[in-house]
Amino acid sequence: MTRKSRARRMPCPETDALSEKLGETISRLRKADQLSLGELSEMSGVAKSMISQIEKNESNPTVATLSRLSQALGTSVEAMFATGPAESALVQHARIQDVPRLTSDDGLCELRIIGALETVEFVQVYDFRAQPGGELASSAHPLGSVENLTVLAGTLEVRIGNEAWRAVEGETLRYRADRPHGIRNVGDVPAHATMVNILAHSVRAG
Repeated sequence: MTRKSRARRMPCPETDALSEKLGETISRLRKADQLSLGELSEMSGVAKSMISQIEKNESNPTVATLSRLSQALGTSVEAMFATGPAESALVQHARIQDVPRLTSDDGLCELRIIGALETVEFVQVYDFRAQPGGELASSAHPLGSVENLTVLAGTLEVRIGNEAWRAVEGETLRYRADRPHGIRNVGDVPAHATMVNILAHSVRAG
């Protein structure tokens, strides 16, 4: 809760621009598919009023909400944040205020998209932080996708169906991400990890 409150007290023009871009992208994709707000709501399970607020940049959606909307619109969460091709083919400087930040439904987890947005169709890289008890629930990625979670601090548990695994600082869990899965901080201190999601076509190509 403290982290969310701090974010509200420190508005940033770059972050506001990303939020506005997100709302515009969702609106554009919805209209391109000739979907009304009600139809997209039925397809995604996200309330019609919430979709309207996101499109108008009046709401800060959670990871789960964006995941449901992206699936209904046939795209990815990362692609909805993309701002176009990089100015340089070799070097990209992502400033702190330029990195998209998402929060979990419980408000205790923060996911920062630190990988290049131009490569999200193949590899997605995140910085993950969770307060004690915080849990990030994710929907299934394309069939064959693999997620790599490297714990930098604390203790994290990954749960898929009835199976669960724990990892502590310095350890890595690699698991199938083509099923609904969740990451939870089961320790007493904040947890920090790097998450790399390799999508299905990248796995097949390798």
